[in-house]
Amino acid sequence: MVPDYEVKLLLNPSVVLGTDFKLTSSVRSAFGMPDTVTKMNVEFLDTNAKDIYNNGWSPRIRKTEGESDFELSYKKRYAITGSDITGALTLANQQGFNSGDIRYEAQVE
Repeated sequence: MVPDYEVKLLLNPSVVLGTDFKLTSSVRSAFGMPDTVTKMNVEFLDTNAKDIYNNGWSPRIRKTEGESDFELSYKKRYAITGSDITGALTLANQQGFNSGDIRYEAQVE
């Protein structure tokens, strides 16, 4: 299984947002982002005690502006210790997630 990669940035809102609560032009320019936005509503599914999340799963329902359908997705997360991505992928494979199954994709966040 060959994962794709996603990088998440935790940005300080007071630095990257203008008084209108939209990204500043310098941030949009730095990341090559358009001026327009697409709204998305996301709802995570779990118990009050976060039983699903604490077992490594993250199920959610998303509704994107302009789309008629809802998207139900889930993630199974595996910790990466140090930079041992191969170890995490090996564990996932041992638990039944393998490259022969086309129902999901691997992603490293």
